[in-house]
Amino acid sequence: MKAHKGLSRQDVLRRGPAKIALMAASEFSRAASRKHDQENVRACFRRARELLGILETASLPSAAARRLRPLYRLASERLLFSDQRLDPRTLSRFSLEMADELERAFR
Repeated sequence: MKAHKGLSRQDVLRRGPAKIALMAASEFSRAASRKHDQENVRACFRRARELLGILETASLPSAAARRLRPLYRLASERLLFSDQRLDPRTLSRFSLEMADELERAFR
């Protein structure tokens, strides 16, 4: 894994979908708290995207899969790394909403 050095895809999958979602949520929360450090935000977004990519391939309960589907689209590289998304004025809100939705998916 590129963004999570020291972890293999299998290591992450062993944690289960709910934990992977929480890991991705944590990355989005971290991005929100570091909104004025663009390099740090980009690194958080890369890690979150990597985790979402793994989550997308995991076997999920249908309710969680339906809830996560729109998040995968919002986390596309084109949208996630756009100037609008990286703007500190909107970054916190977006990142915290993504984190909340990821946490809600498995409740």
